[in-house]
Amino acid sequence: MNIPRIQIQQGYSQIGLQTTKGQQRIEQPRPTLNMTQKQASIEVEQAKGTLEIDSRKAWSALGKARFEEATDRIAQSSLQISMQNIGEIAQNGDRMMATHEGGNVFAEIARNNVFKDRPRVEITGDPGYDNVDITYTPGQVKTNYILGGVSFNPETHKPIIDYYPGKINPYLINQNFIFMSATGKQLDAVV
Repeated sequence: MNIPRIQIQQGYSQIGLQTTKGQQRIEQPRPTLNMTQKQASIEVEQAKGTLEIDSRKAWSALGKARFEEATDRIAQSSLQISMQNIGEIAQNGDRMMATHEGGNVFAEIARNNVFKDRPRVEITGDPGYDNVDITYTPGQVKTNYILGGVSFNPETHKPIIDYYPGKINPYLINQNFIFMSATGKQLDAVV
């Protein structure tokens, strides 16, 4: 027996997509710094130094001392010579008093007085390589420093952004379908 049958065939649709990727471009301009600098300054004030040269000892060694110094030196030398002479006179007196020792004391004293070296009065000072005294006093230095500075005024720029969107193009590869058919003799006869 031949039973009628219904045949169903189905086809699914297929969709294709053609895509183009989107693009994004970002550009960041450099910031400008805008830097200004104030120069620092320094002010220096210096008082003059003093140089003192004392050449009195050198002039004194050359015999050209000041009057006060020369008279003082003469007075000192005279005092020393007179003290020395007083000492010799006292010694000679002691020898003359000692008659018990014998000898001709008066003749010896006279002979010594004739041939002895007489002390000199020194008017000049002592010669030396460092008879000139030099004194230097530096002047005072005043320093005034004025601080400079740096100021920044940065200017930033926004980024430049360009965006190109992507594209999607859909297209149909296969269209969907449903196909029905009936098979069998009886059904064919009836229909």
